[in-house]
Amino acid sequence: MTNPKKCPLCNKDNDCGNERGEATCWCSTAFFPEGIFKLVPEKKRNKACICKECLEKYQDKK
Repeated sequence: MTNPKKCPLCNKDNDCGNERGEATCWCSTAFFPEGIFKLVPEKKRNKACICKECLEKYQDKK
């Protein structure tokens, strides 16, 4: 089972505003390159937010 509060890439807290009961999440305004989603295991895809740290690491590699 995928924990929606954990990043599907590193398993750390993803700081998801929606999971904390907020109206929006930080990821609502963030840009996620299409390639980052290919790194998420298929069984976890679309079930939890990728964390800021993993997004930044991915962007730094480009």
